[in-house]
Amino acid sequence: MPVRPDHGLRTKAGQLLSQYLREISEEETELIHDPNSGEDRMATKAEALARRIWQDALGYSEQVKAKEGGFIDLIHPPNRAAQSILFDRVEGRAPASVNEGDKKITAAEKVTEQVQKRINNILRVKNDKSL
Repeated sequence: MPVRPDHGLRTKAGQLLSQYLREISEEETELIHDPNSGEDRMATKAEALARRIWQDALGYSEQVKAKEGGFIDLIHPPNRAAQSILFDRVEGRAPASVNEGDKKITAAEKVTEQVQKRINNILRVKNDKSL
């Protein structure tokens, strides 16, 4: 597989982006309601995001103000995408998919492919040495 000329730049940019996302996720800027204590408290962006994913996965209802006045009860059913994200994370699975060209493959398939290539290379080197 040929390597793109901008591959190193994209990799470095991706690493920097990941670094900044991790740093920002640790900032305690979000006000959340703690269900254990019943009080509001400050939380990290990462915790607030995790709680939001859980909320979406389980489904929830909320009251919103209507244009005519009064309130309307909105019911948000459980979100299957959020459930999938949570299940994969809890089980320690790799992220859902990696784009490679026009086809999508899972990260686990990509790892399996890379491991198989490495094993084949090791076997090829051992066979070449034994000849």
